[in-house]
Amino acid sequence: MLSTLLALLGVFLFVMGIWLVSYYNMKRRRKSYIHEKFGKIPKVKDWNDAVKGFYNIVNDGSGIDDITWNDLSMNEVFQRIAQCDTSAGEEVLYWRLRRNRMSLEERQIFERRVRTWSNDEKEREKIELLLCDIGKGDASYYIPDYLDSIESYVLRSQWIYRVLQILLAASFVAIPILPADRALVPFVAMCSLNMAVYVWFNLKHTLELGLVGTAVSLLRNAKLISGKKGIAELFPELKGALGELRGVIRGERILRIKKENTISGDAAGAVLDYILGITLCQITTYNKVMKRLIGNMENYLTVYRCIGDLDVAISTASFRKSLLWSCTPEYTGEKKLGMKGMYHPLIKDPVANDLTLERSCLITGSNASGKSTFIKAAAVNAVLAQSINTCAARYFSMPQAEVITSMAVKDDLMAGESYFIREIRYLKRILESLTDERMTICAIDEILRGTNTGERIRASRAILEYLRDKNCIALVATHDKELTELLGDDYLNYHFSEEIGEDDIVFSYKILEGPATSQNAVKLLEFAGFPEEIIEAAQE
Repeated sequence: MLSTLLALLGVFLFVMGIWLVSYYNMKRRRKSYIHEKFGKIPKVKDWNDAVKGFYNIVNDGSGIDDITWNDLSMNEVFQRIAQCDTSAGEEVLYWRLRRNRMSLEERQIFERRVRTWSNDEKEREKIELLLCDIGKGDASYYIPDYLDSIESYVLRSQWIYRVLQILLAASFVAIPILPADRALVPFVAMCSLNMAVYVWFNLKHTLELGLVGTAVSLLRNAKLISGKKGIAELFPELKGALGELRGVIRGERILRIKKENTISGDAAGAVLDYILGITLCQITTYNKVMKRLIGNMENYLTVYRCIGDLDVAISTASFRKSLLWSCTPEYTGEKKLGMKGMYHPLIKDPVANDLTLERSCLITGSNASGKSTFIKAAAVNAVLAQSINTCAARYFSMPQAEVITSMAVKDDLMAGESYFIREIRYLKRILESLTDERMTICAIDEILRGTNTGERIRASRAILEYLRDKNCIALVATHDKELTELLGDDYLNYHFSEEIGEDDIVFSYKILEGPATSQNAVKLLEFAGFPEEIIEAAQE
């Protein structure tokens, strides 16, 4: 019997040894990863819709709407910024971009955070190690939704698991008492029964176990982070919220094994997970933690947002370093939009532009000359200014403003809506969003292109005259030169141009004053190899 116990102990120590080696190898790789990724452009990944979790819980209906988000390719902009180490960081970053506003106090402390992690590489990497320990496991993205309905996840009939634990302990204690040939039978039977119960429970509740393990691990690491240099000053609310959650952190080590195994899929971790599963400790600890979390949701979300904001500040510092150049925006109380050296952060080799607007403008130009890209860049930078206090520009000034667009219009066959119906709905929502309290920046691409020329010109003129008298600056890209003449006294005129050669067209992508005078549609047909009779007919 002693030899059997020693064999079991040997197996346990062997598994623990493998797990420790794997753990320290993972830590070494993580340090290298943290050091190398800062200031680099993030690798492109598939879009993860789960980053909306925190936003869905706290969203009050204001900020960037879905149409504007899609028009501006904000999923790609989000991924260009996101070097986050935690799911909380990604979720808070998404919320910040959708919220599109910060008070003066918020901007000041956010900027202090970003500059702290930009300037202190050693402390930043220490904190990132703790953030990576929280991680971005699949289950962790659902923590806000999970906590929002936490009472429905509390286990019923917990006494059953307590009884099974008592019987397991009794069978172990009975080993020296029972006859040698039957001493292990009750213990092995209880181990088998408890293992079967745990496997069943794990299959049924694996998401919940992973979630609560990650949730409690976040608190443990938040507590470690709260003791780091400068954290108390940069996140004054963190320590108090953690103090209210002391009881929740108990049992963290047991639930942590489930969380780490969920994230890493490590074989040794899986074995250790099931060895502990025999004791049913994870199940009973899970229920204790759940009950302690109920009633502490506000404090938990405070900690969650602090960790997310910390991760976002580090990610923003990395984003700034990865840009060709950047600036912090200057806010004015005037109806004025100013930019120097402004470019689109998603373009690899961008052409920067300067522009100052005190009223709305029409931007004309030939096909592919840069009109749409410019107004997208201006709108994206306005969003970045108000969400992460960063602009892809040498200088950017604006008032606090809403940002709304009508650009990538598509028909909706399922809803029975034509292109034109969708477009007028998009434009109507812009008109309805305008207020006297907060200025609006509107970006409109090819206004009313879904209808005939005569009605398009008349209706476009009426809409743009309506916008002229509102608290907004509209950047309107159009091919309709008639609008530049009809609205010349009310709208500033700018254009993009090109040089047409014998074999190609060269675009400067620089914005110029005045309306466009060039056209290139027929030349593009020619360069594309259309039949000669079509080219000749088009030129008549």
